[in-house]
Amino acid sequence: MSDEIDEKQIIFDDDDGDENFIDLKDAVEVEEIDDDIPMDDDDNDGDVGAAKNNDEIASETMNEDAIEDMSLLTIASHKSSSVFSVASHFDKKSNTLSIITGGGDDKAFMHKMKDNNVSTIPLNHQHTDSVSCVATNESLVSDDLKKTPKYVAVGAYDGTIVLYNPDTGEKITVLDGPTDVEFVAFHKSGTVSDCNINLDVKQ
Repeated sequence: MSDEIDEKQIIFDDDDGDENFIDLKDAVEVEEIDDDIPMDDDDNDGDVGAAKNNDEIASETMNEDAIEDMSLLTIASHKSSSVFSVASHFDKKSNTLSIITGGGDDKAFMHKMKDNNVSTIPLNHQHTDSVSCVATNESLVSDDLKKTPKYVAVGAYDGTIVLYNPDTGEKITVLDGPTDVEFVAFHKSGTVSDCNINLDVKQ
């Protein structure tokens, strides 16, 4: 084989390592296309504008279709703080609804509602963390209050459970626990005569 190569031919190695020749007129020029060309900022302007317009339309629609407040009563003792727990009891004899609330302001309140008039009694134990749970045993008591006294229980993340008189809001006792109180509920244990202060507590 001649050592000279026709200038109209090019040489290349195939997979087996053998030399092969191809006529230059059969060669095809390949143009590489770069798909990673950065997009111009102007390309997104139309979409952004449309999104803003949609947001504005949604906002205007919400203002026009404002949700009607159909509540009968609003109690705002905790002001802007979150309310974490609510318990209630309706006393048929006195026609009074009691509502106990606890919140992120470290406070608890007892509200008495009768004939659409509401009085609020602050439950005055100074908690050092959020009041997480409240409960009342008024639906469980018997006519003999010596056997089953009425209580309101207030639990907090400071590890305390405080018992109050649900009629007056007077503090009766403080139960100190080792850690956060997350749940509290009254229950009966045995007969009514055996029932004293019996609490389910989750810490």
